[in-house]
Amino acid sequence: MTTSRGKFTMSNEDVSNNGLQKKVLTFADLTSSLLEIIMSYLVLRDNIRASAVCKAWRKAAESVRVVEKHPWVITFPKHEDLTILYDPLERKRYTLNLPELVGTNVCYSKDGWLLMRRSSLVDMFFFNPYTRELINLPKCELSFQAIAFSSAPTSGTCVVIALRPFTRFVVRISICYLGATEWITQDFSCSHGFDPYMHSNLVYANDHFYCLSSGGVLVDFDLASRTMSHQAWNEHRCPYMHNDEWFNLPKRIYLAEQKGELFLMYTCSSEIPMVYKLVSSDWEEMSTTLEGVTIFASMYSSETRLGVLGMWNSVYFPKYGLHGKGCVSYSLDEGRYYPRKKLPKPTIWQMQKELCPLRSLWIEPPSKDILDLMK
Repeated sequence: MTTSRGKFTMSNEDVSNNGLQKKVLTFADLTSSLLEIIMSYLVLRDNIRASAVCKAWRKAAESVRVVEKHPWVITFPKHEDLTILYDPLERKRYTLNLPELVGTNVCYSKDGWLLMRRSSLVDMFFFNPYTRELINLPKCELSFQAIAFSSAPTSGTCVVIALRPFTRFVVRISICYLGATEWITQDFSCSHGFDPYMHSNLVYANDHFYCLSSGGVLVDFDLASRTMSHQAWNEHRCPYMHNDEWFNLPKRIYLAEQKGELFLMYTCSSEIPMVYKLVSSDWEEMSTTLEGVTIFASMYSSETRLGVLGMWNSVYFPKYGLHGKGCVSYSLDEGRYYPRKKLPKPTIWQMQKELCPLRSLWIEPPSKDILDLMK
């Protein structure tokens, strides 16, 4: 057997030496089962490239390609009792009547659950908008600036973390284990300084909670040991914070994770989102591709999905228009925002608009059974 430039030669002469003519086979002649095994080892972007080779390769690549479901937008209109769900791909709206949420504010979302806070500010609870299951938490006395939970409250491993920069060099963290009767509060020193006025959302990955300040300081809270460490990158401070050109424009910092890898994003009005991925303790800029990832950003919690057809290599925001207009998004492939028209110079009104509305965020979509009941 010999190989040469994508071809391999199988010869009867090599086996029996009877002088029969050699039969030339190509990689396209590989069995479907063998092709599927090969494709299963490819990362998403290579899987997509391989699917363009021929019909057999496309079939094998698509059969093993893992496509994640995209989240939906959930909105709590300020002067309405109804809650709105929006599918950004199908561009369909649904309404839910949830009287349990009257007089509350949303704080976080994960695994189909919402973390809500009542008007008293100290009373908090988990709520599933699809099953209407409600789980109360002990009173949270910490006036937090960011909060998150590790997993669904029904998982048995759920932990809630609330964070507040107490001073520039002290970060106060409160922890609540599901089933506990009180929160545990600790102060941690941060020698690099943590900006108390602008920082990202909290994100959970690999038994750690992370939060990044505008000064490029990443706080890392180890859940197992209940200790906090931090690391600073001066070259990755929020570029919009220290420039008069963007002084009055809305700026945001987002942190998300994909299979344990951290993604950082800075936005400022209609400027191009600046996206980075943490690789070997350094932030690598992702200016032209997200490697098949889609970032779903919000003020409270940001999520990622891999391989969502029609949405990959883009950033989506929980803001959508009427009359069939979809969510505001930025395509790294196209280098522009949608559905806005690309203007040479945005108006002041456009520049001051928030990409992430205050009462909107992303949530896991409902199951098919529940969706059928909503129609």
